[in-house]
Amino acid sequence: MIRLLTASILIPITWWTCKRAPFPVFLAIALAAIGIATWECYGLLRARGSRPFPVLGLALSLAVVWSYAGLTPRVTPIDAVTMAIVVIPALAMWRRDAPEAMLDAVWTTLLPILFVGLTLGHTIALRALPGELGSDLLLLLLVCVTLSDTAAYYVGSSIGRHRMAPAISPKKSWEGLAGGVAGGVLGAFVGVLWFFQKLTPGHALAIGVLVSLCGAIGDLAESMVKRAAGRKDSSALLPGHGGMLDRLDGLLVAAPVLYYYWRVFLSGANP
Repeated sequence: MIRLLTASILIPITWWTCKRAPFPVFLAIALAAIGIATWECYGLLRARGSRPFPVLGLALSLAVVWSYAGLTPRVTPIDAVTMAIVVIPALAMWRRDAPEAMLDAVWTTLLPILFVGLTLGHTIALRALPGELGSDLLLLLLVCVTLSDTAAYYVGSSIGRHRMAPAISPKKSWEGLAGGVAGGVLGAFVGVLWFFQKLTPGHALAIGVLVSLCGAIGDLAESMVKRAAGRKDSSALLPGHGGMLDRLDGLLVAAPVLYYYWRVFLSGANP
């Protein structure tokens, strides 16, 4: 019941933010959500005994996210990532005593910047596309990931027998993955019928399959970090849903893949 109540609050807020909110409002909300997810990732790494620089990492992660908006001050993603690669090792050599501790601080500070900030920054890149295209693509991404995740859960719970990645997530099954792909394809065609009529059936099918598979990879990647930290959820922020990172993990791989699918297959002409 708590899970459904939380979802009933989050879904309309998310829809309004992605589809109707002015871009500066969307950007502010996205920065807050991705910032929380980044901080939760640092919490998971600290739980396993690492000593990153979370405040610096959070600032650099948000700089990466900001870079995808194309606003002043204008920073490119490669600028922000390069800054992180230069600054973090220097700080680690200054603040840590042993080479092992220095190296640990470097990679554990960099990981959330790349794993969360860089990947989820592509949601900003999608929304920043001109006209209705950006909001349509972002909403399509969310619909596909949500229906894929829901279908994977119910199919896996009902008929899942063959475990997909028991060392990372013991409950996930190949049957659940198949159900998730079917849910992602359904989500893509729901998007075509609801708000994205220009998308052809062929592109809808391809996007549904790609996004659902990439959503599963992102989910497993976050589960890997949680498993290494000995945690079930990234935090207890959202009742019944875990933390912000738990809610956004399906976008970690799916958002960049959809963005580059658009650039390669859809940007030259109307879909």
